[in-house]
Amino acid sequence: MKVRQLLGSFAPVRLFATASVREAVVKMVECGCGSVIIEDKQGSMLGIFTERDLMTRVIGVGLDPDTIRLKQVMSSEVFTAGPDDLVNEVRSQLRERHIRHVPVVENGEVIAVLSVRDLIRAHMAEQKAANKAMDDYIRGEAS
Repeated sequence: MKVRQLLGSFAPVRLFATASVREAVVKMVECGCGSVIIEDKQGSMLGIFTERDLMTRVIGVGLDPDTIRLKQVMSSEVFTAGPDDLVNEVRSQLRERHIRHVPVVENGEVIAVLSVRDLIRAHMAEQKAANKAMDDYIRGEAS
C-alpha cells in the first residue's frame, strides 16, 4: 500500500515560526492532531513542532509556552515521505528514527501529516484483508 492511499483527511496544520508554543498547542487541540508544520512567509517548511517537542523542549525544561516561539523549539531536521512511498517502509523509518509524525511532501509542498498510528492502522487493515483473502481461498470461496 502506498502513502497516497491514506491522504484523505490528514491535512497539515500550519503556523509561522514566530507563533508561540501556546498558539501551537491551542491549534493542535482544536484540530485533534499531534503536530504542527512550521512555515516561513513563503509557505516553505522550516520544521515541525510535536507533542514530544512540547514535553521535552518546553514543559520539561520549564520554559514559558506564552513567550517561547516555535522557531526556538521546533524540530528542524524533518524526515518526510512522498505519496508514492510504501506505508510499511515509512512506518519502519519512523520506528528506526524514534519519531511519530511524518509530513508527506509532493512537489515541494506539505500535503499531509501522518502519525505512526495512522500507518499502523493502515498496516492492520492491509493484513486483515490479506488474511480474509487467504481464508476465502482455503475455503474455496475465492472469486
